[in-house]
Parts: sequence; C-alpha cells; structure tokens
Amino acid sequence: APHRWIAACTLAALVLSGFAAPPAPARDYSERRAACAQSDPLRQPFFGDTHVHTVYSFDANGQDTRNTPRDAYRLARGETIGLQPYDAKGQPLRTAKLSRPLDFAVVTDHSEMLGEIEMCSTPGTPGYGSDMCWVYQNFRPATFAFFAVRNMIQRSRFEFCGPGGKHCLVQAEVVWKDIQAAAEESYDRTAQCGFTSFVGYEWTASGAAGANLHRNVIFRNANVPKLPVSSVESASAFDLWARLQRECIEGRKGCDALTIPH
Repeated sequence: APHRWIAACTLAALVLSGFAAPPAPARDYSERRAACAQSDPLRQPFFGDTHVHTVYSFDANGQDTRNTPRDAYRLARGETIGLQPYDAKGQPLRTAKLSRPLDFAVVTDHSEMLGEIEMCSTPGTPGYGSDMCWVYQNFRPATFAFFAVRNMIQRSRFEFCGPGGKHCLVQAEVVWKDIQAAAEESYDRTAQCGFTSFVGYEWTASGAAGANLHRNVIFRNANVPKLPVSSVESASAFDLWARLQRECIEGRKGCDALTIPH
C-alpha cells in the first residue's frame, strides 16, 4: 500500500519543500484499502516509532512488562497505557501517554525466544512445567543473561523446546499470528489514513564480547513469512537477508521487507 510504504520510506529522509520535485510516479497497490483523502507522497512527512517491545520480548517480559502489541498501538495512537510496577491487584502504578499521537508504528519484538517466553508464561503449554521455565517464572530478572547467552550467543534452544526446537517454534507461530492481528486491528484503512501499523520484528544476533548489530525487519504489508527469522537459525545478517529473499520476496507473493540496523 502506498501509504504504508511511503511511511516506511520517510524513516530515513524527508523531502524539503524548497526543492523542486518531479511528478510522483505511478505506484502499484499491494493491498486493498480506501485511497487516502489527503495524499502528497513527495512532500508529506510522517513521524513514528520503528522499535517497540512488548510482553512478547524476553527482556521486556523479564522486567515485568505486561503491555501487549495492542497496548503499544494504543499508546502510539494517543491513548494512555499502564506501566510497571503493578500493585497486588495487578493495577499499574504508572502511566504513559504521548503528547502527540504518531502517524505510524511497528512492534518489533525479538524473534529470538518468542516461543520460549510464551511457553514459560502460559500454563498448559508443553514446556511450562520444565525446570528452566520454573526458574524463569520465579527469578525473571536473574535469568536475563543466561537466556541471552544460551539463545543469542550460543544459538541453541532449551531442552524443553523438544527435538529440533519443535515446541518453541509452534508457540512462536502463535505469538507471530497475534502480532500480525494486532497490527491489522490498529491499521486505519479508511480514507482518513490516520494511523499506519506495520508487521515486524527484531533480529537479534549477539556476540560474546557484546558486539551487537541487530536489525529491525519491517514488512510492506500483511503478506509475511510463516515465522520471523531468528538468529538461532541465521548466524549473520547475510543469512537473514538470504532467508528474507527466499521466504519473503521470492517465496511469498506480494511480500517485501525493509531491514534497519539497530
């Protein structure tokens, strides 16, 4: 969709009104939506957030973040959300509200440990009763470094994930579908074009000496791969791009992606 991809393209550059601009080229629509009542792709800046974590990210979850992707989009659209710490009844003791709503946003939860955190947090899932999940449930802040080293540096999954990481990948797909659903629910498809949400995630490869160069992966529309690419299965940024080429651009009709160093 032009509105969606124009918003993404303005992340890095804005067209200054003092420069003469050529006529806007014809664009191919990538999805069904109402045409924006006001549209000037060459001269209209948009402001948004391309890096947001929620309860689905292991680091935010470990700090008792309870906000979901839907909450993140509510904040972006100008609503008030609660923040930790929470009282005994689960009510937030702090709140946050933007002074100006955003034009666009994308939830970029870590693709690493999407399934692991979901299993350790959800009774009845295959690994919920495992020793490792018990440690996570009772000592979350203290497990941050161990989880990060095991998953993102050593690039291996926990035993409770099952053979080939099957259980964790199944749960990751559940979370990934919810992330997509939240983006769709928040996307204004009317002619007002008041808010644009993107489907995305953070690819989080880390080095033993702290040599990190993560990537926020943002998709053009709702045509996205079955699962986000994790650094467990892709050891380098080159591998990430190769898999996006194979699983998105070439492997899924209408799929396109933008990666931003983080």
